[in-house]
Amino acid sequence: MQTAGSDDPSHIGPFRTVAVLGQGGMGRVLLGAAPDGRLVAVKRVHADLADDEGFRARFRREVDASRRVSGAYTAPVVDADPDAPAPWLASLFLPGPTLSEALEEAGVLPEETGRRLAAGLARALADVHRAGLVHRDLKPSNVLLTEDGVRVIDFGIARAADHATRITHTGALIGSPAFMAPEQIEGRAPGPAADVFALGATLAVACAGRPPFDGGSVPAVLYAVVHEEPDLTAVPPGLRGLIGACLAKDPALRPSPQEVSDRLGPVAAAARPWPEAVHARIAAQRAEVDRLVRTAPPAGPAPVPAPAPVPLSAPAATPAPVTAPVRTPRRPRPRRRLRIAAIVTAGALAVGGAVAATVPGATGWAADAYYLVVPEPVPTPGDVPLDRVADRYTAALPTCAEVFTRVEVPAGFVPRPVAETPEERVSAQCTWTTRSGGDITVSWNRYDSAGGRTGAELAKERHEAFYRRGTTRRDLAPGFVEEALRTEPKGEYCVLYGRDVNLTLFLKVESPDHPVGRCESVITETGRQAMAAVKAR
Repeated sequence: MQTAGSDDPSHIGPFRTVAVLGQGGMGRVLLGAAPDGRLVAVKRVHADLADDEGFRARFRREVDASRRVSGAYTAPVVDADPDAPAPWLASLFLPGPTLSEALEEAGVLPEETGRRLAAGLARALADVHRAGLVHRDLKPSNVLLTEDGVRVIDFGIARAADHATRITHTGALIGSPAFMAPEQIEGRAPGPAADVFALGATLAVACAGRPPFDGGSVPAVLYAVVHEEPDLTAVPPGLRGLIGACLAKDPALRPSPQEVSDRLGPVAAAARPWPEAVHARIAAQRAEVDRLVRTAPPAGPAPVPAPAPVPLSAPAATPAPVTAPVRTPRRPRPRRRLRIAAIVTAGALAVGGAVAATVPGATGWAADAYYLVVPEPVPTPGDVPLDRVADRYTAALPTCAEVFTRVEVPAGFVPRPVAETPEERVSAQCTWTTRSGGDITVSWNRYDSAGGRTGAELAKERHEAFYRRGTTRRDLAPGFVEEALRTEPKGEYCVLYGRDVNLTLFLKVESPDHPVGRCESVITETGRQAMAAVKAR
């Protein structure tokens, strides 16, 4: 927190600027004083970004979403002007650290405090969903711990529950991977249950100090969220069952926010609900704000907006009849490609980018990752449109017992036993491990034509969800599938995503004996044999 500089405006709308709460590549969050003395946090984006129609439309949606949500568990919107040259949004200033800041400073929460956090988040989500919205980005850096409880902030990517759209363009995955529900990662429209998944992941971090789905890279986290079980071993036993239910892969199996509240039961009242380190942080922040307000130079009255120019040839105005209907403001024309994602917290701006971007001061799991939706062509091998391609793969996928006999892997890797059922297999995952902790994983997903869409279309949509501009490389002739995405190899880690008509393939090689330079050839040969095993059926 610092005094507002000479480059900052003296006023933003009716609010006198006092200090800078945070800043980033997309803009700044300033502490403002209202004419009635209230303090507000004003998010103000850079004017040059406002020239982008998609960005401004997205900011309008954030303003609309923030205004629709009311309750004791969110930060009330005081005023906003999404049409200003530099759009801004002012919400009530609430002293307190974000949950991510509190965890970095004070460590994990004890079980009773975790229950209090869970109860507040459940009530906040109930308010959000009651307004017909899905937050879509609940995580520790979007949760404030204030003196009177929990506040959920930042509705930057919130969408109306009945207008949530599936991701259809390259690089369009927007969010924080460790807190995204499987349906978000797979490109399906997220509903209220996606917020409950994020609630579970947030509670796990708060009570265990690490996310329930971890990995050495963003692709590994995304894969774990979709395919693996959460690691809740460090979560207090009293919350483990509830968090596990929130993290169910199937959205229909997750509890509603009200059911979360019911399972928690009554939470004991507390005058100081958080660890002492958090209350000390709140007190220090209040003292700093008081100092900045006292020492801020006096400012003149807020500037009066200039009236819109009137053409010289304009006809004389005619008074509108009293019975004239109220005009509905014209909604901005929707854009198919949203170019920039700017996520603002009360303390800092988490800036969107083609690679992971971190919140200032955050480390490890507290880092946030966002991705630009970049307008670029999406190449597709073949001359036949995907909506006319017949399903190539219709038989059940091979069992791991079959795969282990048909796929040769380097010496030292042994099959990991897996329980398998004889029922129709449209997905499968097989793993080999070493004593040193290395593993080779191969998995398939078969997509059958349904709902007026071909299996090839569905598989392509899933495949493109893993493209990251700048960190993945397209291979349009890998030899064993139609197309592949290869992640930038890192240390002892290689990943490949493939698509062959209506089948998707995931391959991972992680081993100290197969570092960069060797794991690429292993992953290619394993992929060739794995696809041969599928085709043999």
